[in-house]
Amino acid sequence: MAALFLIPYAGVRGRLRTQGHLARLIVFGIILATVHVTYYWAMEGLGVGPGVTIQFLAPILVLIWLRFAKGRRVPTGAWVAAVAAVVGLIMVTRAWEAASFDGWAMLAGLGSAVTFATYLVMGEELGRRIGAVTTLAYGFAVAAVFWLVVQPLWTFPTGLELRDISELVWVGVGGTMIPFLLEMAALRRAAAGLVGVIATVEPVIAAATAWVFLAQALHPVQVVGGVVVVGAVMAVQRAGVGEVEAPMEPGR
Repeated sequence: MAALFLIPYAGVRGRLRTQGHLARLIVFGIILATVHVTYYWAMEGLGVGPGVTIQFLAPILVLIWLRFAKGRRVPTGAWVAAVAAVVGLIMVTRAWEAASFDGWAMLAGLGSAVTFATYLVMGEELGRRIGAVTTLAYGFAVAAVFWLVVQPLWTFPTGLELRDISELVWVGVGGTMIPFLLEMAALRRAAAGLVGVIATVEPVIAAATAWVFLAQALHPVQVVGGVVVVGAVMAVQRAGVGEVEAPMEPGR
């Protein structure tokens, strides 16, 4: 659904030139496909809270990659903020209330963390080279083709009502295309690790929205967790984007 809307948009804006990065875009699209499926597998097996929480270990994995594989400086404040964000997220989602601790679901959750971290790192590089719209247009197109091969159209459920279709369109556009475009735009301006930490505020916003509009009361520990996440996001921005992006000096 995201591809159906994004590809024409990219075409109208003249953003379909790959500039020699087609192979990397294909890999990026497959990563995008696996990010989603491992995320849903984790939520299906562990429950929404634990499934979401495990995926957001990704910012810590990205910081480890930036520090040890890319040789970038990562301020102590960024490490502290990333860990604090995860701890706050555990409180917000009450991740200890897992539906089960199925081994396959746990592996899926770890897989979602690794693939999300990979998405952030590749998204930062590709987004800065060819732009957010081009990167995601090809990314979603490849992901769509991947799933149409794995799960052809004739295997999809039939008899969907208009409401089902409208909700699928909303998930594809409002819940996928637009958020990923905004995230990719952020990756063009800030290091992947910092963007990942800032993304942990997503479940906090979801919980607050459910509290206000769906009358879903939050436990005090969830409120405290939300404050911790917001504090971590503010702290990681103060840690300095430039410091994280700068390569370490030889011998350090």
